[in-house]
Amino acid sequence: MTDNATNDISDKATTVSMVSTNSPSVKSRNKVDSGNIIQSEGNNSTISLDDSQNQIRPPDCAFGWIPTLAVMINYMFIFGASNSYGVFSTYYLNIKFPETSATTLSWIGTLITTLMLGCNIITGALADKIGYRLTAYIGTVLCTAAYILASFSDKVWQLILTQGVLFGIGASFLLAPSISIPPQWFEKNKGLASGIAVAGSSFGGLWFTAATQAIIDNLGDKWALRILGILTFGVTSLMNLLYFRRVPPKPRKNLFEFGAAKRLTFWLISLETFAMYTGYWALTFYVGTTARLFGGSMQDGSNLLLVLNAGSAVGRILAGVVADRFGNINTLLISLILTVVIEMPLWMKATSIAPLYVLCALYGMISPTFISVNPVIVATQFDPNTLASVMGMANLFSGIGVLTGNLSQGAIFDKYDKREQFTNTIVFSGMFILFASLVTFTMRTHVVHRMCHGEEGSKLTLKKYLLQKI
Repeated sequence: MTDNATNDISDKATTVSMVSTNSPSVKSRNKVDSGNIIQSEGNNSTISLDDSQNQIRPPDCAFGWIPTLAVMINYMFIFGASNSYGVFSTYYLNIKFPETSATTLSWIGTLITTLMLGCNIITGALADKIGYRLTAYIGTVLCTAAYILASFSDKVWQLILTQGVLFGIGASFLLAPSISIPPQWFEKNKGLASGIAVAGSSFGGLWFTAATQAIIDNLGDKWALRILGILTFGVTSLMNLLYFRRVPPKPRKNLFEFGAAKRLTFWLISLETFAMYTGYWALTFYVGTTARLFGGSMQDGSNLLLVLNAGSAVGRILAGVVADRFGNINTLLISLILTVVIEMPLWMKATSIAPLYVLCALYGMISPTFISVNPVIVATQFDPNTLASVMGMANLFSGIGVLTGNLSQGAIFDKYDKREQFTNTIVFSGMFILFASLVTFTMRTHVVHRMCHGEEGSKLTLKKYLLQKI
C-alpha cells in the first residue's frame, strides 16, 4: 500500500469518527463527567471535552492561529537559550573560564540542543499519551529550575549539569507538543503556519541575545540566568494554556510509533536531520569567537548573533510560504544546497568583521529552512495523529547529530585550527550539510517514485520528476 493510500484511509477514518461523534443521536447519549470528560454510552469511548470541541473545528479555521501563536512565543524560550548561547560561550571562553578548553565548554551548549532533540523520542510519545498541556508544564518547571540552579554554579561541571542537561531535558518537554500543533490545524497553509511558529526561535534568539549581553555587562552572568528563568516560567506557563489540539490521539497499545520505523521515508528524514544538525550550529557557536580573532569585541559577537537570528526569523517564515507554493521537500533541497554555497566561501575567505555580517544575514535566512519544513514533511507523509511521536523518534537522530557535530567542531577548533582560524571547522560543517542535501535528493526521488507508482497507468518521465510538487 502506498504512503498516500495509507493517509487517505486515515483521513476517511477520522472524518467518519468526527461525523458519528457529533451526530444528534450520539450527542443525546453523551454525559458530562466532572466537567472534563465526555462518556459515550453507545461505544464506551472516552475523550476529553476540550478534544471533542477541537475535533469539530475544520482545518484552516481562524482559531488555529491562536495555538500557533502560543507555540511561536514558547519557541522563543525553547530555542532562544540555544540560539543565544554564543553570548554565554564567548563570556565563558574569554572571561570566566579562560583556561578551559573550547571542547569542554562546548558541552554546555551541546547538551542543551542534544537533549532537547534527543529526549523527544520519549517526550513526544508522552505528549500523545498524557496530553500536550501537561507535557508542556513539566518542561516549564524543569527549564526554570535549570536557570535558577545554574545561576548558583561556579564550576564548569555544575553548568554542564544545570544549564546543559537539566535545561535540555526541560526544553524537550516543551518542544514535543510545540512541534505537533501547527500542522494539525492547517492544510493549505501548513508550511506558513509551521514557519511562523518556528520563527519564534529566531525572535527569541534576537531578544535573548540582546538581553543576555546587556544583563551580563551590567549585572553579571548569574543574574542573567536568574532573570531568564523568571521570564521563562511566567510566559510559558500562560502559553501552555493555549495548547489545543484539533484531533484527539488514537488509542494505541505501544508508547512508541514503531510502524513509522518500517518505512524508508522515516529513515531518510532521520538521516537528513542528523547530518544537518551535525553541521548546522558551527556558525552560531563560533561566529563571536571569529569576530574576536579579527580584533572585535564581545559586543561585535553579540551583534553578529542578532543579525543571524534576524535573518533566521525572516527566512523561516519565507520558507513556509515557498514550501506551500512549491512543495516542502523541494524547498528543503534547494535551501540545503544554497546553505553550503553561502557558508563555506564567505566564512573561509573572511578577513574582517564586515563580511561576517553578510554571512550571518544570508546563512540565517537560508539554513533554518529544514526546521520549518521537516515537521510538515512528517505530517504529510505520516498519520498526523501521531505527529509528536514520529517527530520525537526522528529528533533522536537530530540530537545525536548535535552531539557529534558540536563536540567534533570544538575538538577540531582546538587541535587543528589551534584557536587561530576556522578552516577545518568550516569544512567539517559544510561537508555534513552537503551530505544532508544528498539525502534529501534521495528522499525526494523515493517519494516521487512511490507517488507515480501508485497512479494507474502513470509513467515517471524526467519532466514529471523535475516538476513534481512534493
